[in-house]
Amino acid sequence: MTTENNLEATGAIVKEEDLINIKHKVMPNTLVLESSHPFPGYHGSNLPENPLPGSIYLVTQRKYDGDDILRAAKKIKRSFPDNFEASFGQAEINERIYHFIRIKNLDCFDCIPVMQKAFADEGIQFMKRKSVSGESLIKLQKFFRLQKIDNHLYKDLDDPLMYYFEIPEKPGWGLFKKITFYVRANVANYTFDAALGTLYLEYIIDMVRIYAKDMTIEQLEFIRKKYLYELAHPDHLG
Repeated sequence: MTTENNLEATGAIVKEEDLINIKHKVMPNTLVLESSHPFPGYHGSNLPENPLPGSIYLVTQRKYDGDDILRAAKKIKRSFPDNFEASFGQAEINERIYHFIRIKNLDCFDCIPVMQKAFADEGIQFMKRKSVSGESLIKLQKFFRLQKIDNHLYKDLDDPLMYYFEIPEKPGWGLFKKITFYVRANVANYTFDAALGTLYLEYIIDMVRIYAKDMTIEQLEFIRKKYLYELAHPDHLG
């Protein structure tokens, strides 16, 4: 759904995070992961400090249809006390794929096993506990609510520190990492985390997601121009 300046659409985010086990306050013998640093490229002072659950990854026994997960979440929301956000996706850790339900906005860690039980009652089975940790390439399917603030620039309506800009096509993750490293090293006084994004409309929009404090439109446009140049001239990056 779109209005003149606002856009609502499904899409995807591809990002890297270090995931670690949650060993306590989960259903017995189940695998639950969390990010040890949810925005690894950002080193500013606005990272969450509240000791509440951030992004929680409930690892499922197999890949479930996304519609089934979202239907289960919709049903659970009717009686669950927290106004949580549920999405789904996969994480590649040490060359193995793990499928997950990602939960955000829980009020306490004690809510995690309650949330797991609610999904289990809807037929979702969880992977048995194992030791999993390390750098993970995550592909997350989610719902976006964006405000268009300029010709190729967007602001996230649900998170004031997130911005997006369009790019002509989606690069491979290795090239994107090189470009991001190069751009960060060549812009003064900017600290930001970057991820790849895709919006599914009647056509596909490829984007870069930027997480940063007090990002101005001018700064965002400057960073976008840097990315566009490097995407068009990748050879000098090696």
